[in-house]
Amino acid sequence: MVGIVAIIAVIALFAALGALWMVTEAIKKIDMRTRRVVDSQVKGLKGSFGELAKLTQKNSKTQEALVNKVRDIVKSREVANLEIKELKSEIAALKDQQGQQSSGTGSRRKA
Repeated sequence: MVGIVAIIAVIALFAALGALWMVTEAIKKIDMRTRRVVDSQVKGLKGSFGELAKLTQKNSKTQEALVNKVRDIVKSREVANLEIKELKSEIAALKDQQGQQSSGTGSRRKA
């Protein structure tokens, strides 16, 4: 009786090991399929992120160029404002001189 139980136990052990081996092989196959799918998706994402990085760098360079142009325009405007102030003061001085000359000539003419 003990011999029959031992034989059944050994057969059950081999059956369990066989089932375990089959499950392990099935998991390996599923894992390989999953990796293929994930790898193909990751390749697409890597390509997209690479393009995005290039566009970002290009936009950064463009923004830097625009900032430099704006700075140049602001400097030019400041210089122009200073020149306008100088011209206004010169015009005011000329008007004062003209006013003084016309008032001086007007009194001479009357006399």
